[in-house]
Parts: sequence; C-alpha cells; structure tokens
Amino acid sequence: MAEVEGLRYRAVLSALLSLRGRVEGERAPAERGIRYRERAGRGIAPRLDVWEPAQRASKRSVLLVHGGGFLFGSRDMKPMRVLGSRLSEAGLTVGSIDYRLVFRGGRIEEALADTREALRYWRDRCARRGLDPEAVTLVGLSAGATLAMIVAGEEGAGVRRLVSAFGLYELEHLEGALASVLPRLVFRSTDRVEWARRSPRQASQPRCPTLLLHGSADGLVPVAQARRLAAHRQALGLPTTLSIYDGAPHGFFNQPGEHATRGVREILAHALD
Repeated sequence: MAEVEGLRYRAVLSALLSLRGRVEGERAPAERGIRYRERAGRGIAPRLDVWEPAQRASKRSVLLVHGGGFLFGSRDMKPMRVLGSRLSEAGLTVGSIDYRLVFRGGRIEEALADTREALRYWRDRCARRGLDPEAVTLVGLSAGATLAMIVAGEEGAGVRRLVSAFGLYELEHLEGALASVLPRLVFRSTDRVEWARRSPRQASQPRCPTLLLHGSADGLVPVAQARRLAAHRQALGLPTTLSIYDGAPHGFFNQPGEHATRGVREILAHALD
C-alpha cells in the first residue's frame, strides 16, 4: 500500500513539473482576456483567450477547458497553449477559458456555471465572426473533462463534438489521498453516494460523438474509469471512441512527444469529421 501511495505522489509531482516550460513553436493568442460574462462574485475572472488561424480551414471551432484538479490551472497553462497553437496552426479557431476554482471563487457548481456561460458566449461569438455556432467541439482535460462532459450533456448545450482527455468520471472511485480530500472540496459533501450522483459517469450523457483519450500509465485517474464510461455510453447507443495511449501518463499534452502529437492529431480529426 505504501508503495502504491508513493507512486501516486510521484505521479502528482511529475504532472505538476511537466506544466513548466515553453512550448516549441508556440503561437500567441490573437486576443487575450476577453470577458465572456459579467463577474458573478469573488474569485477568478470569467475570461478567455482566442487563437486565430493564419488561414481558416473550416467554419468549425474548438473551445478548451483546462485541468488542474479543480484547485489550480488557467486558460494559458502549458497544455492549453499546446492545443491552442497546434489546432489553430491547422486552421481552426480556438478558445481557452478560465473558470472559478476551489478556494478561488467556487466549487463544482460555480465551475460548471462558468463553463456553461463560456460555451454560450463562444457560440454567440461564432455567429458574429462567420463561424458555425452549431459546429463547436468542446475539449476538456482532466478536471476540465469532468466539466465538459457534464455541460455537453445538458439540454440545449449545442456541442457538436466532445473530446475528453484523462478525465475524472467517477469521483467516488478515486483512490489514495485524493479520495479523502478532493470530492469533499468539490461537492461540499462527505457522502459518496452524492459524489457518484454528480460525477459524469452517472450524469446525463452527451448525445454528440465523443472521443475519450486516456493513458494506460495514468497514475492519477485510472484508465479503468475511461473504459467504464466508454462501455456505459456504448450500451446506451451513443457514438463513442475510446483511444488508450500505451504507456502515457496523466497530462500527456504537457510534454512534447508521440502521445501529445497523436492526441493533437486525433482531436483535429474529430473536430473536422
């Protein structure tokens, strides 16, 4: 047990350290810090950044929701800059949002409200800017995948396609130190039945085509969560693709290499399909 806990702590440390550093070939956002709603209270401001392609390849667009375990992270953290740069380089318009975090303005309800409002703003912006508001791909990473899954499953969300990378789908099944702390902070409850009820696995499922990306060596969120979610969606007859990256850790967009390259390629193909 101690050895397993040690592996989890090393996975957390590795994920945090991999967020440091520059992005090779990084493209700067065309617009920074756009407000997508009026400020709804204390904490993180509702802002987004936008990457514009040099030459638009499609009227489709992508909206990114960052990870960070609901505790930290931002719209311009390293994986967001990786995806913003690479996807816009390929001809897509890309947005990346901030949302309220635990100890910084809210918990899951506030984070969901911000994600919902950002998506609504993004679709309105698409209509004004010559993009198709009905052709938005919502992309969430880690905790952002949790938020994206729930929001995309809500009636009238207007998400055409969804990508969920190394997401937390069953907060009641987290293991180790995270299990005793994170869900209580996120849900304001110690009841595991409540944690399960409000997790993506038991939420209303998005009807849109959904791509699940997960590493087989994820030391923070077991790949079994992605397998169970994929099986659940497929049993419901919902279009779902599960792509497991052999040997990939949690947060594999944080470092250049084959897993990040493959992930960008799969997201791009999914958004343009």
